[in-house]
Amino acid sequence: MTPYHVVWKGPVHKVSGLGRASKAYAQALKRQGVAVSIGASNHRKNGVQGKKVLIYHRIPSSIHWEKERREHDFIILNTVWETSRTPKGWLPHMNKFDAVFVPSRHNKKALRNSGVKVPIYVVPHGVNVREFHPNNKKMSLPGAEGKFTFVSVFGFQHRKNPEGLLRAYWEEFSSKDNVMLVIKTNGYAAHEDEKWIQQKIAQYKKRLGIRKDTAPVVIIGRQLSENRLKGLYTLGDVFVLPTRGEGVGLPFLEALASGVPVITTSWGGQMDFLTLSNSFFVPYQLRSPSSSMNRAISKKFSNLFAQKGQLWAEPDLSSLKKIMRKAYQNPGLCKQKGSQGRKDMLQLSWDRAGALMKHAIEEVIRSKK
Repeated sequence: MTPYHVVWKGPVHKVSGLGRASKAYAQALKRQGVAVSIGASNHRKNGVQGKKVLIYHRIPSSIHWEKERREHDFIILNTVWETSRTPKGWLPHMNKFDAVFVPSRHNKKALRNSGVKVPIYVVPHGVNVREFHPNNKKMSLPGAEGKFTFVSVFGFQHRKNPEGLLRAYWEEFSSKDNVMLVIKTNGYAAHEDEKWIQQKIAQYKKRLGIRKDTAPVVIIGRQLSENRLKGLYTLGDVFVLPTRGEGVGLPFLEALASGVPVITTSWGGQMDFLTLSNSFFVPYQLRSPSSSMNRAISKKFSNLFAQKGQLWAEPDLSSLKKIMRKAYQNPGLCKQKGSQGRKDMLQLSWDRAGALMKHAIEEVIRSKK
């Protein structure tokens, strides 16, 4: 094999799901014995020989082609997308890369639908099963003791469908049910703090005209420590997120690794690893993202998601309500699915992801000889 080293450019220092995945990929490659430098390469100064491979884990339209082509022998895009087509501004850039790495079959299909002609390799995410496991101490939360707890983790944006989750829960459960919904979320601007998110949700409830005595909802809109996040998953009897579209869905992986089953929409990148044995699936219809944005209570990102030709899943609300009720009434079934989910995640390590990425990089190098 031709000697090579990798320059990794991506959001490795960000605490977001994308940032955590970027860092995990780079570290997994290193563990496979690949020479990796983060951000910029000093390998040639240090006497390391071989081809320079740039893995660009950022928005494809932000790359400086002239500079990167001058400095690297191969340029590979590592990307993720959530709807049926990528934004139009991405395409001219994506076809200039030597190859594209994506984490799911859903992504590969979306890129081909969008007109990407260069080779596309599926390089799945992993999950750290040593960090996320069923024995993690449950997060302490007033009022949660002895209650059946739904947990959800997502950024406060329209694609994640907070409206659908909240409405289904409010309409299905009352204070007579021994149940609680805990949402860990975050905003995308300085003013979008916990209090702002709580106000948006309260206004939405009022707008729906829901005045009945609903079951409790706890909104956590601040950053949690790693330990508290791990304990939030194990606090849950089931993880619920009726998303409209995911490239992967890192919280699904983390929930299952924690032994907690998933309720979600049966469309998106998560379908590579969710099954009827570890999850409950909500049926959906494909819709234009713009069709629901007038009802949004969270960030829309309409410049990305409301372009012509894009589709995403609109989950069926009445089915979501029935499934949440079924989970609540069948804690044994939830435990069974969660236990299977844990077993399934043991096969999805970051080391596996690193090995698959190393293999894909070497395929790209070989194909360009």
